[in-house]
Amino acid sequence: MAAVQEESRVATLEENDDVSIYAIPSVPAVEVSFISTGTEKHSRRGKIIDEDEPLIDTTAALTLRSKKTDRAQKRLQKRQQRAAARPASLSLLDLPPELVQEIVTYLRPSNVFVLAQVSGSIHGFIEQHESAIARDIIKRRYWVLARCFPLPVAFDNVDSTAYPSLLSEKRQDMLQIHRKPYQHVKGIDPLKKNLNEREPIPMIPRGTSPEWNRQLLETNASVVEKAMASPLCYAGILERHLRTTVQTITRTFRGKKTVHPKRLYHLTPAEADKETDAFLERSGPPSYEFPWHRDNYYGLEAYVPNRKWSKEKEKWMYYAEGLHERDLQWIKERFTGVDAIGDTSNVSLTSPWLKFQLGRMNVQRALENKSSSQS
Repeated sequence: MAAVQEESRVATLEENDDVSIYAIPSVPAVEVSFISTGTEKHSRRGKIIDEDEPLIDTTAALTLRSKKTDRAQKRLQKRQQRAAARPASLSLLDLPPELVQEIVTYLRPSNVFVLAQVSGSIHGFIEQHESAIARDIIKRRYWVLARCFPLPVAFDNVDSTAYPSLLSEKRQDMLQIHRKPYQHVKGIDPLKKNLNEREPIPMIPRGTSPEWNRQLLETNASVVEKAMASPLCYAGILERHLRTTVQTITRTFRGKKTVHPKRLYHLTPAEADKETDAFLERSGPPSYEFPWHRDNYYGLEAYVPNRKWSKEKEKWMYYAEGLHERDLQWIKERFTGVDAIGDTSNVSLTSPWLKFQLGRMNVQRALENKSSSQS
């Protein structure tokens, strides 16, 4: 091996190869093998490479560039800029609750019912603030009518100490006139043609009770019961009454004849369009009884009860406020005695209406006792 090295030039070993071949020009080719026993290899630059080290992909992603992609990105950026510059859309309930309530009170009660059907959130808001909304609407639009048409008080809401006097036989005998049916006429809407053309209003024959009249009475009773529980329904009744009153006053011509040359309460078209009852504060004829007969409708323009015009003060005096309390006190003083009912649980009465009222009271008491025991 030494003789070969002396006669030939020193060949440079190819690194990183386990087997290398050296060519010697003066002598036949000799194959020399080198066996590497280590795991580390030296690169040409002297860097040590570990074969067990995991490979890491450092290849960078190619940038895709095309005119179509650039145009799409520009359109997207423009849309985003326009959306950022546009003010955010706000719903009604995004405003403060006090402001929303103030806005709703400028509507008519019929409009409030329509608004409550827009969404569940608005319906919940109106239901939660119903009393305040109805109070403000009545104060703004129906201040006069609210004092003329107070809501009735349910029997269950009356002081229990007045039950014996209210259910006494003498008191019930005095109420027989209210349980006798009046001869009611049809609803006002089907009668517009009769009123405008001065045609007789159809009447119910005596001793008969047609089906349409029975349904009309039941419908009116259900509306009043709803108004006793819902202030907005009560405001809706006042709205309907005011509309009917304005239509009657402004109906100056019926057919070819002038019925009312001068409008009652000096109502102007602007006041009629305003839809408030402020014009009813002016002087006019009083309404001492309701139109229970057909003939009462012919000369009636406005039914505004429970008030009296004072010539001295030159204004209307309303006496419906506190009327329920005064009547209840008078009944307790007048019918508390021998004929008054003491214990309403074991009383024996011949009147079916009294039995019904007592049964209703007992059922209500049983339900209250059951609910209190469960709680």
